Amino acid sequence: MRITASSRGDGGFAAYNTSIHGITAQMVDGAPAWPAVLEQILNFADGRPLVAHNAAFDFRALREACTETAVEWPEVRYACSLVVARQTWRLLAYRLPFVAEAAGVSMAGPHHDAQADADTAARVMLAAMAVHGTDKLDDLLGKLQIRYGQLYSDSVSWSNCRRRVQEKRPPIPTANPDADPEGPLYGQHVCITGTLNSLSRAEAQHQLADVGAQATAGVSRKTDILVVGTADPTRFAPGMTLSGKHRKAKELLDSGHEIEVISETEFLELLSLSAATPVSVEALRQAQALSLTEAATQHASLSVEIDEHRFRYYVKDAPMISDAEFDQLVLERRALEKAHPSLQH
Repeated sequence: MRITASSRGDGGFAAYNTSIHGITAQMVDGAPAWPAVLEQILNFADGRPLVAHNAAFDFRALREACTETAVEWPEVRYACSLVVARQTWRLLAYRLPFVAEAAGVSMAGPHHDAQADADTAARVMLAAMAVHGTDKLDDLLGKLQIRYGQLYSDSVSWSNCRRRVQEKRPPIPTANPDADPEGPLYGQHVCITGTLNSLSRAEAQHQLADVGAQATAGVSRKTDILVVGTADPTRFAPGMTLSGKHRKAKELLDSGHEIEVISETEFLELLSLSAATPVSVEALRQAQALSLTEAATQHASLSVEIDEHRFRYYVKDAPMISDAEFDQLVLERRALEKAHPSLQH
């Protein structure tokens, strides 16, 4: 189901957001306001649970829309196809296009188009039901030990859709002392806050150990890097809501402790770079032969290409170059930074 709502003023139409979902202010001109739209949604659901992919995001938006327009939160149950997919298919990433492919479902349109995402999430749920031998959503969630998400109108509170059984967390692996000491993560203490979209926290911790970094459960004076679990660069910006670990990192930084906070995309790049072939002697020699001005120009150009690939890969799901080509760009930039340390930032 796709319903379009109008927005107060122009606050809901940042150019970046429009570049993702394609909805402009002109498209919703004359559309009903949120209270009327919410009524349409509730009438459509008629007491039945709603489904979305990464439903925590959608229902946070719903809560914020209600708060912004002084509308009482509705009493709603919802299920998340992302949570179900993680218990159904073993994938490297669980963004909707990858899940649809695993489920044998073709995307109904471009990713982030509201109608296409809604239709695809529904068909993913039907595919999951077939995998688990059931034809009812209640039975599917029960079989996978997943609880519904819930909005509570009387207490203005909510609970997310998630697994009921919390598996015992495996011990954090120890850093590999034989990893490449030239890798950017070697010897670093790294803490992760929030949910990573591209891999689980346990997988990230194992990859950190493989490249000689030590993952930590919390932020302390030993922490060198805090990874904030978001792949959307616009959410990793001044004014964002801080987690407890993020606030602790800021306090340590303010007290003079050296600590860096990075996004998920930057973290994945560092992992890729750490696991890649070290900078060759020839590449380093060529970088050293450049003047600082020439090196700075190349460094800036490479940084633009790297950021463009990040955006296309993690946000648009439409990369223009292969992973190997991306790794080469990163290695070229690293060679420049090793030859001219002032380029590091």
